[in-house]
Amino acid sequence: MGDGWQPISTAPKDDERIIVAGGTWIRGNKDKLPQAFPCLVIWDETEWLICDNEGPRALIRGPKVWMAIPPADLPSASELLKTI
Repeated sequence: MGDGWQPISTAPKDDERIIVAGGTWIRGNKDKLPQAFPCLVIWDETEWLICDNEGPRALIRGPKVWMAIPPADLPSASELLKTI
């Protein structure tokens, strides 16, 4: 798979937020659209719920791959203190 993408069958189904791709976006109004970009989701007992949704419930159905959220590339505490 490369670049950190893994088969969806290996995705954690707990409280961990992950990134998924390759599925169908089901909007709150039940519109079905091909997933055009990776989305942040969490497993909600039976389906992948989009985490950044502020409107009606939206989800990704049938994603093909997933990856963990990459760590932020932040400076260390000692590097930050040098700037003060």
